[in-house]
Order: sequence, then C-alpha cells, then structure tokens
Amino acid sequence: MPWFAWIAIVAIIVFGITQVISMATGRPLPGGTDSEDVKKLKKRIDELEAGQTPPEIEDRIPTKSEVNLAAEDRWRLEMLEARLEELEKNRDKKDDGGSETDTASS
Repeated sequence: MPWFAWIAIVAIIVFGITQVISMATGRPLPGGTDSEDVKKLKKRIDELEAGQTPPEIEDRIPTKSEVNLAAEDRWRLEMLEARLEELEKNRDKKDDGGSETDTASS
C-alpha cells in the first residue's frame, strides 16, 4: 500500500476517535458549535415541551375523489377568471369603439 494511503487511513481513524470522544463526553469539538446557541436551543425546546402541545396535524391522506374535486374546483375557477377577463376585454373594446363612433358622428 502506498505511503499516502496510510496517511488517509490514520486521518480517518483519528477523526473517528475524536467524534466518539466528543459524543461520549457531551462536549463539542473546538470551533464546532457555539455553546450559547446550543443553550438557547435547549431553552426553547424546554419551553415547548413544558408549554401546550402543538395543534395536531391532519394525518389523513385525501381520497382520489377529494383530489379530483379539488382539481375540478381549480379548473372551474380558472375558467371563470378567463371568462371574466374576456368580458372585460370586450367591454373595453366596446367602450373604445363606441367613443370613436360617437365623436365621428358629432
């Protein structure tokens, strides 16, 4: 095995040992994490655990028919919006066209 492979193997072993030691002692590695931030996070966790339980998230998966109904509702809404836009365009054209004929006849 070449000499540089041994360096990589030793580096991996040393890194692994330092990680195991830091997990066992509960102390972070130097420069790893800010202890003040960790304290703030632990405090927030304790407050959340001591406080009220969060609202339940709905675990139910929608049925295929509910998904289809939702898609159908979105499609209807899009069609109504498109129809409204067309009516507004037609009204604007009629207003523009009507005002030109009114000025020409007077």
